[in-house]
Amino acid sequence: MLLEEFWETRFELYCRGTLRESTLVGYESAWRRHIRPAFGGRELPEITVEMVDAWLAGFERPGAARKAWAVLRAMLRRAIRWGLLDEDITRRDIRLPQKRRYEPRLLTVRQTRDLLRGFWGHDLEAWLICAASCGLRTEEGLGLEWADIDLRRGVLHVERGLQWVAGHECIVEPKTELSRRTLPLPRFAVKRLRELKPRNEGRLIGELTPPQVARAYAAWCKRHGLPNVPARNLRHSWATNALHAGADIAVVSRMLGHADIKTTAQYYLRPDITALRDAQRLYERALIG
Repeated sequence: MLLEEFWETRFELYCRGTLRESTLVGYESAWRRHIRPAFGGRELPEITVEMVDAWLAGFERPGAARKAWAVLRAMLRRAIRWGLLDEDITRRDIRLPQKRRYEPRLLTVRQTRDLLRGFWGHDLEAWLICAASCGLRTEEGLGLEWADIDLRRGVLHVERGLQWVAGHECIVEPKTELSRRTLPLPRFAVKRLRELKPRNEGRLIGELTPPQVARAYAAWCKRHGLPNVPARNLRHSWATNALHAGADIAVVSRMLGHADIKTTAQYYLRPDITALRDAQRLYERALIG
């Protein structure tokens, strides 16, 4: 079977029934732009490790290469599972381009405080309070409704996400089972949210779409000279600041909704220069007595 035939008659239908819409769009883009031109006309057993290595070496951006390989790998593994392919080259040593480590711009605790003060009275203030103080994924913050917030108990419930896919809104389930979680709100947030809560419940972002929220957020920050990072980095900032303040990494991982604590350690456990100097002092003390 040709890889193109496998995509059209089997794999695409499988993806449409199992993947999030945003993930499906990414799969279709990788297939159309990278995989079909290189392998679409080849029989499944003809695809070799050498071909894949040469293909990956031709990408200009390592990130695009890794995403395209992830889709091709998923296709080949599914073909094996369905009995259409015998040899599993995905288990071999495929040479992936080295991807530069992503270093997100973060807000300090003081900058977060200034940002929240700068949005006092803004239509997006309630959204920003929750996004900045609970480590929410961008889609989780956008999908929050007032009904998800229990101000008597001082908690919010993460029940869904709101994405913008191919020009329309898409409600999605939490990313993992641990992503469906109940999070405590800081006391300042509970107090302010009580003041902001409208009579008619709905989304914290009102009738705005995700792109409109992003534009309004960035424009307000620029107009008033506020500390500004992309909305997704509010989550990174919260996690990094919580760990620097001494929060237990297992607790931070649970707040973030990570399925594995290793993910939290990999992306957020980065000792600052003060902690590194403290380590050197301990080493020096042991060395010279």
